[in-house]
Amino acid sequence: RTEAYQKAILENAELFKGKTVMDIGAGSGILSMFCMQAGAKKVYAVEASPMVKLLREIIEANDENGIVEVIHGKAEEIDLPVKVDIIISEWMGFYLVHESMLDSVIKARDKHLQDDGLMFPSHASIYIAPVQLDRYMEDNITYWQSVYGFNMTPVAQRVLEDKLSGGAPEIMIVENEQLLAQPERVTEYDLRWVQLDEVTAVKDKKFVSISKQGKVDGLAVWFKVEFSPLFYDEDISETFHKVVLDTGPEAEPTHWKQTVIILPRSDSEVEEDEVIGWELSMVQSQENPRHYELGLGMLDPAVDEHPVPCACKIARCALFAALMEKEEREMEDLEEIREDDVDSILADNSS
Repeated sequence: RTEAYQKAILENAELFKGKTVMDIGAGSGILSMFCMQAGAKKVYAVEASPMVKLLREIIEANDENGIVEVIHGKAEEIDLPVKVDIIISEWMGFYLVHESMLDSVIKARDKHLQDDGLMFPSHASIYIAPVQLDRYMEDNITYWQSVYGFNMTPVAQRVLEDKLSGGAPEIMIVENEQLLAQPERVTEYDLRWVQLDEVTAVKDKKFVSISKQGKVDGLAVWFKVEFSPLFYDEDISETFHKVVLDTGPEAEPTHWKQTVIILPRSDSEVEEDEVIGWELSMVQSQENPRHYELGLGMLDPAVDEHPVPCACKIARCALFAALMEKEEREMEDLEEIREDDVDSILADNSS
């Protein structure tokens, strides 16, 4: 994960040269030192934990020119002498928001960032997909089917039900081959503009078509963050090196792994092209805004209303998706015609 930040900073060093940067939750200071290496004029390395003492020692050992200033405190509570040009932070938690620093990052952004300032990363998205978990189910369910010759399956069933009702998922590495449908995006945040009330709760309804026969043992959730801020200067936009940090099953494993909500169902077998649905909620704890509670309810694709648009292959959803795609193509064609007309008028006027 650190390599993604290193690439995003050093491959876009022109953006950092002579700029003032805030590193929120600086930790070991590695991101602050990348910014220093990229040519930043000043870096405020903000750390609220007792680790700040070690951070100061690391910075003293590596910053000969006094570019990095270590500050002990919460980023949203401290005062700085100037507004910063860039905020950088590795704020993400499990399934993006749980045990994250997103609230602090948003508050610090509103207090410290210049009006034309940049957020690194700039965007964050949450994804979800149904998964088959043969090894997990073997260890946690199948084992209980014969304990000293007795069927103890209700024990396992009760444990899984308690986990689900308490919003306690499993953190594990899921292989891409275990996915039973194409991943779907749950939500996306533009970190330059997202507001606190937008992250207090995430609610999402999905129906998907199963891509291969198997057993739906759970739903895997993960996130991606992108370093791809919007630039109004086309020259900067064209030369910017976009970087993506992906924590999904297709990517290299990270310490976040994937978050899996286990489904305590006896009817988990599915066929290719079968449609399944669910309603997911992630609700911020009132006691601790860094904690979220997961909620999940399975839906009946034949009875429950589908969202619009819907990614499943049920006839009405597939038809609607095809009509929307056609409309988008027609709008793009119309836009191209308008641009050609404008170019033609400008050429006539110049001649």
